Amino acid sequence: MWALSRWRPGRAFFASSFFISISVTGIIFIFLIMESFPIFQHEGLGFLSGSEWYPGEVYGALPMIYGTGVVTFIAVSFALPLALGSAIITSEVLSGRVRLVIKMMMELLAGIPGVVYGLLGISLLTTAVKNTFNLIDGNSFFTAGILLSIMILPTVMTLSEDALRSVPKEYRDQALALGLKRSETILYAVLPGAIKGIAGAVLLGIGRAMGETISVMLVIGSLDRIPRPFYNIFTTGQTITSKLGREGAEALGVGYHWNALAGLGLILFLTVMGITFIGNSIVGPLAGRGINNKMKQKKR
Repeated sequence: MWALSRWRPGRAFFASSFFISISVTGIIFIFLIMESFPIFQHEGLGFLSGSEWYPGEVYGALPMIYGTGVVTFIAVSFALPLALGSAIITSEVLSGRVRLVIKMMMELLAGIPGVVYGLLGISLLTTAVKNTFNLIDGNSFFTAGILLSIMILPTVMTLSEDALRSVPKEYRDQALALGLKRSETILYAVLPGAIKGIAGAVLLGIGRAMGETISVMLVIGSLDRIPRPFYNIFTTGQTITSKLGREGAEALGVGYHWNALAGLGLILFLTVMGITFIGNSIVGPLAGRGINNKMKQKKR
């Protein structure tokens, strides 16, 4: 009885925290729906498929949706191999003291504010991209993607390393006892055991990449259009966050312009929620399959 009574305050605290978190998320979702409803009522599905954005006349979100997807894809494509490789080396190869030093450096990089990365981007990265690819302007989708890959690299790397370190030592011992080499042990025992944590790290990196505003706004340009051809990533453009950052303050409460920006916010909100849900749905069945399949092959 005493233990139960002692637990009740803690249970009430966690229940209250859960309720507050869910309530805040729900309030934000309802606010975005209410504020964006007029633009969907006015433009219909043309708001999602339209490629023209002229305040006071027409609002098409497709260029910003395109920019967000392209920039996020570039960022994850560059960051994921580097982060995962660094995490494997740090967790499975390096000694304890060296590992702690490298991880500490990565965590320090993860804590640098985004505006600092943005300032480095406009002073160094844009010039480097411009000179390397012989461009007229260094502000582009590619520049924004590379900058975001640098920003999310420490986050994905440190969380992936934590996931790899959390795999029980027995997994490694059993794999080695069955005759697997060191590389095979990492591939078929450690990685499958850490797949959920790694997926969580990647999703968190995608969320940060999609939600970053200031740094992207400084290096991507400001053209509300889809490039021609559409795969030209060396031209200027917009993402949802850069659009909100540029026009949010001046459009606050001003008719359809504000409603359109709220609609962009709703699209971003639902996209991040959807990515998280899909990741949780498909990762679970994959966990543990690798080591089981490889052990069956070794036993044969």
